[in-house]
Amino acid sequence: MDIKDIENIIKILKQNEVTEFELEQEGTRVKLSRTTGGTYVTSEARYEMVPAVQVSMAAPAAAQAAPQEDLGRYVKVESPIVGTFYRKPSPDADVFVKEGDTVSKGDTLCIIEAMKLMNEIEAPTSGKIVKVLGVEGQVIEFGEVLFLIDPAV
Repeated sequence: MDIKDIENIIKILKQNEVTEFELEQEGTRVKLSRTTGGTYVTSEARYEMVPAVQVSMAAPAAAQAAPQEDLGRYVKVESPIVGTFYRKPSPDADVFVKEGDTVSKGDTLCIIEAMKLMNEIEAPTSGKIVKVLGVEGQVIEFGEVLFLIDPAV
């Protein structure tokens, strides 16, 4: 199993809101679990045989029946890198933005720390912050949606 296989599994798990997944293949065991803020991957070699577990990717009937808000009209601000998400420039400072704030293109929305470098993430468009999806201090993945911006405002 290579990194591309793991990335594809993570993508499927996110799309189906699965929070925990485990797979054993050719003596390698991979366990993925996701909390609100990110995905964590652990892997270890094992030499005993363990019965396979069937994982259903279908959403519960209650979740399928619930009406969903049209998120297509919002601009998604995705993480360009893997790192730690911070909403403020320092622990004692105010957050860069909060839900309901109006931002201009180029305004700093958050910081992602990667390899001891602080990377400012800027608003790709002007509009209103509809939702903050990143969680302070949590590891976020490449492509993970951090903010939703309504450009119509």
